[in-house]
Amino acid sequence: MSIGTDKCLHEAESKNGEPPTKVHWQITGRKMELKEVSVIIPCYNCQDLIGETLQSLAEQTHRNFEVVCVNDGSKDETISVLQQWKEKNILDIRIVDKPNGGVSSARNAGIRAAQGKYVLFLDADDLYHSAYLQSLCDAVEQNQVDVAYCWVSRKREILSADGDSLPIVVQTQSEAMRNLLYRMGDVSFCSFLYRKEWLDRENLLFDEKTRRFEDREFNWKYLCHCKTAALVDAQLYYYRVTENSATQSKRMAWSTERLDAVRRVETYMEQLQCPFLEELKSYLFQRVMWSVAKGYAVGGEKALLKRLGKEYDVKSCMRRTAKDSDMMVVIASWLYLIHPMLFYHIVRLKK
Repeated sequence: MSIGTDKCLHEAESKNGEPPTKVHWQITGRKMELKEVSVIIPCYNCQDLIGETLQSLAEQTHRNFEVVCVNDGSKDETISVLQQWKEKNILDIRIVDKPNGGVSSARNAGIRAAQGKYVLFLDADDLYHSAYLQSLCDAVEQNQVDVAYCWVSRKREILSADGDSLPIVVQTQSEAMRNLLYRMGDVSFCSFLYRKEWLDRENLLFDEKTRRFEDREFNWKYLCHCKTAALVDAQLYYYRVTENSATQSKRMAWSTERLDAVRRVETYMEQLQCPFLEELKSYLFQRVMWSVAKGYAVGGEKALLKRLGKEYDVKSCMRRTAKDSDMMVVIASWLYLIHPMLFYHIVRLKK
């Protein structure tokens, strides 16, 4: 098959009546039949790890998929590595080369370029189990549900686990949302299979104005349109903890942008009259507030913790998290209720 090159032009939404911003990017890849799945990988300065990530795709038992690699203005040799992989013809790789705009911008570019029936996301330093694509596609197709997902793990050993005859649990919208709400460490937006038609129909994209919690916001908004789900009850997504990802996690923990994102999710659910709204409002904002406070304590940001207490009703949130199932969360919440500085010193000591 010949290698085709398409020039794409995206016009960002106009703001305050000003002409829309035009952003050029280039897509290269083979022109071929519609794929069942599009795997979108945002790539930024990932020359050392992207090869292993693509190798995990090459080892998939499911073969009817394309890989949309979005080079987000990398300054290293990422684009060269991507081109080398494309030339191997092991995978159906399409490269979107665009100016740096952040991970949300890269994922949105991938969504717009995707040609598959379903869309999956994969971070450039993470890995799929070899049964990942097959399991999720089978789960959604064979059970005729709206969305499928699996568990994630930070342990590399899961990649060598048996991927045959994995258990499937068919769920209601509320059951899937409860896993996303109460098991945040075990579920990622990257472990969900999304219908491309639905993303286009509902104009669901990542919020490019924020860099914190935008993935969870996207995840929650999509689930609002799903009535049924299928859980592949296995850990099939390996989340690699690198120095960079650990740094990003710490920065996210310090950011109140996540609180704003939760409020946007609540508004979205209210507009759609989602029946899960009240349960989400009783926990998510409070749990994220706890995480922000913890981030300030661990980071030694005493002034920010005090400011948080002045700008938000942190104590009411801590009263809710004091009833959490996680004992560490419970103890830390009570420490804050006794005195914020007691919380600060002990949580910082236990980091």
